Amino acid sequence: AHPGYFAVATNWDGEWYRSIALHGYPSILPRQSTGAVAMSAWGFYPAYPFAVGALTRLTGLGFNLIAPLVSFLLGAAAVVVMYRLVNQTTGRLVASATVVLVCTYMAAPVMQISYTESMALLLACSALLLLRRRRYPWFAVVLTLLALTRPVAIVFVPVVLWHGIWRYRRRDLEPFPSSERWRVVAAGLVCLAATGLWPAIAGLVTGVPTAYTQTMSAWGSPGDTRVLTAWTVKAWESGGVAGSAVLAGAVLLLVLLLVRRGARAWGPEVRAWALAYPIFVLLTTAPGTSSPRHLFLAFPLMWPLPDPPTSRLDRRLRILTVAVLIVIGLASQWLWIDRFLVVSTTATVGLFP
Repeated sequence: AHPGYFAVATNWDGEWYRSIALHGYPSILPRQSTGAVAMSAWGFYPAYPFAVGALTRLTGLGFNLIAPLVSFLLGAAAVVVMYRLVNQTTGRLVASATVVLVCTYMAAPVMQISYTESMALLLACSALLLLRRRRYPWFAVVLTLLALTRPVAIVFVPVVLWHGIWRYRRRDLEPFPSSERWRVVAAGLVCLAATGLWPAIAGLVTGVPTAYTQTMSAWGSPGDTRVLTAWTVKAWESGGVAGSAVLAGAVLLLVLLLVRRGARAWGPEVRAWALAYPIFVLLTTAPGTSSPRHLFLAFPLMWPLPDPPTSRLDRRLRILTVAVLIVIGLASQWLWIDRFLVVSTTATVGLFP
């Protein structure tokens, strides 16, 4: 229906990425008439729009065609790397379940619109795979690209820390020489440095050291708590003690799933990511219509049972569970597209994916 698939697939934040792809970033930090920093392209990371912009100029095709196509291809590559990452330690059943449930997750259609999730998922899975294989220089390269795609490089600090601890505890079984230890330390420092890379670039170009953080605050409202307490405040405001109990129960369930013995099958890197990333989302975002999209990178939790089946009956029950979750996921995708991605009435204006 009018205006058509490609217009819908490049809407919302896609309009910001279009502006960056075609025109770059403003050299002067835009401000409102009151003097406060206004919404601008500086709130969006450059790797994805620069890649799309380069391809539009190279091919002569429009942003509306190139951006969804790039997202689709990056998403396809991401699930291939994801399968290899999970399959190495858990086997085909868990890897297949993880991939298919990621592809049928509520916000999975974001992998074919002009957003950064496809690129971020590919880079995150690649970084985890490189870290597991101890390819630390290449890990640093991919991590830096991820830091220019989405603000999630900080999540790799606890992942690298746990990787180092795991290697140190197994040093009697597998050598962990001092040179390798220093490489792990360097990888952790790269994660810290990369976290501040884009804010530093924004500050240098605009001449305002806090350009990025001020720009991001322009999307909030006065008194809006977006860091550390947004989820707990919302839980209390929405349901009082019951709402807070539900949030606490969800966090407890996450911890229990990841400390159980069976979770070791993921390997230390994926296991650490599965815990660190949801906590990062809890601490740095506010609950809203973007929350399903933010949780998309928590891919290991799409199938949180990495340990092998204990019997033939257990295997059949797991396959049946996956089939049921696929149906639920596809239904939720329809809901996400209908309510959040496509606006059909003015009553829903203001919601965005």
